[in-house]
Amino acid sequence: MNVDVFLDAAGDERILETFMNQGKIISRFVTVAVNNKLRQLDLLHLTYAQKSIIGSGGYFPEDVQDVMRIMEGRQWDLQKMITHEFPLTEISRAIRTASDPEKALNVVISFQ
Repeated sequence: MNVDVFLDAAGDERILETFMNQGKIISRFVTVAVNNKLRQLDLLHLTYAQKSIIGSGGYFPEDVQDVMRIMEGRQWDLQKMITHEFPLTEISRAIRTASDPEKALNVVISFQ
């Protein structure tokens, strides 16, 4: 698998498993989802493969540039990633929905 950056915005365990099993040397795993479960990691594998795992507060400028290139390329219909939209008045419901990867892929909160 020729992937440099794995981005988890859903909290699905399979994304981390794919990264650990198939991520290439020097690949990165970035999580922006609500991950509230403990996960086991093979630190020896991370060390030898020079892989890294970072949280959403640890974006590197090149990560943002990669995402912008992906969005500008319009190769994928990113709108399909949005599974739910809530008004700001329903923010509690939106957060509950977003925290359930079986229920939602990506939740948008509208400020209008």
